Amino acid sequence: MLAPRGHVEWGGTDPQVNWVGAFEAASGCKVNYLPFAYDPAVDQSETLDPDAFDVIAAPPDLAGRLVAEKRVVEIDTDRVEGYQDIPKRLREAAGGHGVPYLWDKNVLLYDSDKVKPRDAEAMYADAGPVFVRDTPLSIADAALRQGVEDPFALTAEQLDDAVGLLEKKAERVYWRDPLKVVTGFAVGSARFGQGTPYLLDALDRAGKPVRAVAEARVTGQVDSWQVSAEAAHPECAYLWLSWVTSVEVQRKAVAWTGMAPANAEVCEAAPKDVDPAVRERAERICGLYGVGTSRAFKGVSFADYPAKDCQGRDGECTDYAQWVDRWKQLVD
Repeated sequence: MLAPRGHVEWGGTDPQVNWVGAFEAASGCKVNYLPFAYDPAVDQSETLDPDAFDVIAAPPDLAGRLVAEKRVVEIDTDRVEGYQDIPKRLREAAGGHGVPYLWDKNVLLYDSDKVKPRDAEAMYADAGPVFVRDTPLSIADAALRQGVEDPFALTAEQLDDAVGLLEKKAERVYWRDPLKVVTGFAVGSARFGQGTPYLLDALDRAGKPVRAVAEARVTGQVDSWQVSAEAAHPECAYLWLSWVTSVEVQRKAVAWTGMAPANAEVCEAAPKDVDPAVRERAERICGLYGVGTSRAFKGVSFADYPAKDCQGRDGECTDYAQWVDRWKQLVD
């Protein structure tokens, strides 16, 4: 099992945070979890070999790559309990090869003691420090600021324009660990930064003068579970997919990661036997993301895998390899 840290917990980080042990006891399956952080600039083909894993929790760009390279199979959704109860927007974002697990959306944060931005474009013109999420998909955020309809389906000209906006001279700090952007605002070194509703709430609760720019459109991402094309234990793989989409496990994952649940039932009244700390934290995150309400996905463009053949415009769009190349030029 491959997944980012925090997406699979067995009690090793905190004895109270464990949704693997009960799965093993109930299913008879044995979980071998390998923490995995996707880096498109590094050759990770050996780790991602289809015979090296059964299931993987993948961010959207990795998920798209695994599908394109035929490393994962289409999901038999009839074998995943509760799949049809997952909101359609999330199922569409994950595609036919993934089961939605957790989702997030990006907001532009700023230190209100230092700047008073009128719109999100102010980030790109600011002298900095500006904290930018270190992923090629951040190009889509720049494209969105320029009014592109689908920020993940860019022509060569649109890609040039978006990268040009990112190239504007400023002190940039590229982050992968959310703690880095939180620390940047906490110690007062950040002026702007890409973040999430959860990070904004954490800073607000800490009394920091951090606000979010009001935007009609933002980008988002759905992390999904996929099954290897050469899974050695397909039965256990499908049992796991049903397990991690259950209300009980989703509630624990939401409380632990700060991301929103794919299963909106998490945000309904929790049973009395649920750990009060987990219940309170999950309820708070549900409120931050508007889970189960009309505002949950309003204005959100969920990340897709950039491909040359996009929206029926055969060959007109730039592919992920081009995005990765342009991103490497930016951060190097």
